[in-house]
Amino acid sequence: MHPLPDMIGAPLATAMTDIMTVPAGVVRQITGAQVANVDGTNPVDVTLQWVDASNGNAVTRVAYNLEIPEKDARPISVAPLALHPDDRLQAQASADGDAEILISFFDLPETA
Repeated sequence: MHPLPDMIGAPLATAMTDIMTVPAGVVRQITGAQVANVDGTNPVDVTLQWVDASNGNAVTRVAYNLEIPEKDARPISVAPLALHPDDRLQAQASADGDAEILISFFDLPETA
């Protein structure tokens, strides 16, 4: 059986915000990420980070202050990124509501 792909999207704010938290019992394979600047006038900077629950919630930035021009979108290179239970992806933008993020993923059963 092949895993079914899924997606999650969210508007970004200036505060670092959880985009997803991996549930118990799965390993979440991130297959893609894209950020769109929905502001028609100004560029926006976006940061995406992984919070590693198994390492004291250590933060590793996947993209840092990536500038997205107005009315444009950019992929963020994330693959392959395997997240484990309670790991999180967080993101923020330099202006509230000026950017939206889309993450594609699939879940696999966690095995010992």
